[in-house]
Amino acid sequence: MQGASFDKRLVRRLAVYHGANSPIETSAASGLKMAYPKLPEWPIVDPENPPKGYLKVTEMRDPEVPDSVWHIFISGRHLVIVSRDWIQLDESDPGEYVAEQYEYPIAAASWFVATLGRFFLEPDHPNAVPRGAITIEEEVDGEMLGVTRGAQYGSMLKGIPGYSLDNLNRFSHTSIHVSTNWCQMFKMGDPWLFEQGLLDVFKDIADRHEKGEF
Repeated sequence: MQGASFDKRLVRRLAVYHGANSPIETSAASGLKMAYPKLPEWPIVDPENPPKGYLKVTEMRDPEVPDSVWHIFISGRHLVIVSRDWIQLDESDPGEYVAEQYEYPIAAASWFVATLGRFFLEPDHPNAVPRGAITIEEEVDGEMLGVTRGAQYGSMLKGIPGYSLDNLNRFSHTSIHVSTNWCQMFKMGDPWLFEQGLLDVFKDIADRHEKGEF
């Protein structure tokens, strides 16, 4: 990934690698620190050589970081979202492959689609996101999930807003670092979600799950 623009994915990774108290990590809403019981860490997957039993659903690219591919797998009753990139900061850096991964119950796909819709309801609608709230949290298949609105979740440098799908029972982790403070937050910009098909990916997974395909 040498030469790639220092946008949100790479900047956020570097912040995580240098500790959970970096200014980038602490800019998240305080409610997204780990406040619920921790589930065991899920093994990091090599998306090019996944373990037996992993079903690849699709792959996708964040338009703000187009050279980074996100792979979506089904494993048992879980949805696993993972990318693996070559990170080399400069010519003196030997570089290494680094994987970033998020795990959710499969039912998180339909829950995310439904919960995202609540942010667009009229404020007086009984199911609308409460006034002033930026995060909705609910238990889904035994795991506490969240959807959070963020002013820079699409790009920190460009100020592109977006949403995150949060697992409040699982620590943020990569192949070289596990946070001890912050929960998993898969961040998605508005253009990626609503203009470039990412929301449709979640809808498709939800539909296929409802039909019993996985």
